[in-house]
Amino acid sequence: MTYATTRQVRCSTHGLQDETKVCEHIIGSMHSGVPVGFHWPADSAQRRPDAWCSACEAARIAAGGDWTDEVMKIVNAKVLCGACYDRAKGIWKAGRKVTQ
Repeated sequence: MTYATTRQVRCSTHGLQDETKVCEHIIGSMHSGVPVGFHWPADSAQRRPDAWCSACEAARIAAGGDWTDEVMKIVNAKVLCGACYDRAKGIWKAGRKVTQ
């Protein structure tokens, strides 16, 4: 799941921000506050690379490590503004501190 983009998006909370993409489950974690994992390409040089949860990572691995059409249906990528992305990643980071 990689979308090379430098596009901008207008967020109702944060105004004009860099556009990012995450799986729908990460969006859900922003509403629940429950961390669901936060994976991104290890070789990405982007400040905010596309991200997906642990369930999507498990589906990708089960598909041989590929982003198949079936895996992308599970991911159901959504757009987030850069500040919302940072908040979502913060939920994951806070959850890691609790479990370590």
